[in-house]
Amino acid sequence: MNDLLILDASAVTHGPTAPREFAAQLTERGNGRALVRFTDTTDHHRNLELALGLLSSLGPVLSVYPDDGCWSDLSVRTDADPGRTHGTGENRLHVDLVDRAASPRYIALYCVRADPAGGGASALSDLWAAAEALTGADRDLLRHPVFRYFADEGVHGVGGSLAQFAVLPQHLDNPAPIRFTSKMLPHLQRGELLTAGSHRSSSITAAFGRLVEAACQYRATVRLAAGQLLVFDQWRYAHGRMPLGQHQGALAPRERRLLKQAYVAAGGTR
Repeated sequence: MNDLLILDASAVTHGPTAPREFAAQLTERGNGRALVRFTDTTDHHRNLELALGLLSSLGPVLSVYPDDGCWSDLSVRTDADPGRTHGTGENRLHVDLVDRAASPRYIALYCVRADPAGGGASALSDLWAAAEALTGADRDLLRHPVFRYFADEGVHGVGGSLAQFAVLPQHLDNPAPIRFTSKMLPHLQRGELLTAGSHRSSSITAAFGRLVEAACQYRATVRLAAGQLLVFDQWRYAHGRMPLGQHQGALAPRERRLLKQAYVAAGGTR
């Protein structure tokens, strides 16, 4: 991810303009994404507290899962579905809480432990660029509010589940969510999750498939190290995880990759 804006934590957590400086850097120079490097890679509690100060400059920090507080563990379990959050395989490009009326705008991923087996890079894809790579006809099809998706249970502060929604907003450069998940495609191909009439379903599914392909073409990866914080605007960027390294079962749970995740609601930044 060669164009990823990299910031030293001390520069955006200290001084009279902190943390507003972080918000400006992220949204302007970073085009909605940035990597913050903390000097102390062992004092995770302090780093996470400082990170919350940075995130608050973007908007309200949410407790989507109140039992977890603001930070949820993204641990690795060998008994989990390999393609899901806690799995060991590739987690395909997606937007979290894709069906929620007030889907969070920003996601923060803080690395406590990298995968000792060398895998588990975080992936981001610029959905604005992916959508622009489509034809105008495809974009028009994806602006129809005819999609639906499985609702996450036990989440708070993100609005209700939309009965149907459009994948693309009317204008990409306005602050509005793109409601995209690669995991929708197999369902669409089976005739599921679409409320459009049968005369348009095949065309809409084909357009969505081309968006999935374009998102993969615009995917870039970064393997987070301990003490690094990745923040991105998920109204623009889909995210995912590349496969973990082999033989995860040979690692004790406390040795496996561990990230902390936080959500930020839409605030005053663009």
